[in-house]
Amino acid sequence: MIRSGECDAAIVGSANLCFHPNLTFQQFQFGILSPDGYCKPFDESGSGYMRSEATVVIYLQKAKNAKRIYATLVYSKTNCDEDFYDECGITPEELSYIEAHGTGTLAGDLVEINAIDQALCSKRSTPLLVGSVKSRFGHTEAAAGLCQVAKVPKIALLVSCKV
Repeated sequence: MIRSGECDAAIVGSANLCFHPNLTFQQFQFGILSPDGYCKPFDESGSGYMRSEATVVIYLQKAKNAKRIYATLVYSKTNCDEDFYDECGITPEELSYIEAHGTGTLAGDLVEINAIDQALCSKRSTPLLVGSVKSRFGHTEAAAGLCQVAKVPKIALLVSCKV
């Protein structure tokens, strides 16, 4: 809406609260929660993640109206596919960092890192830095996308969400 001129600014927020213990217990029973309370994404000693609560709010506005700029949102889209990079005019080779899902599970992380390697690194001549906010905050579930933005505020952001 900002890009199209419908509004000049927006306050975007998200929150996750872990009210009912049954969901946490169920996830622990499935073996996806870390028994030691630490999430170690892309680490061979990873044993799962921890659920986490968060409330995150960001203020978006056009750069020409901003008093200070902490990050630049280059492009955003939901339910995206391979057209995403074409639409925003950035090639995967131009990325310097990607914020991954990174569950801290051996099975999930291996599939994800291999997919990142195949999709984004096949033509690269420089390393692609990969991180996961879960290593700092745990899995904030519904608020994870905005926690990722808060984690890396001083880089140009390329946001892609699969709903």
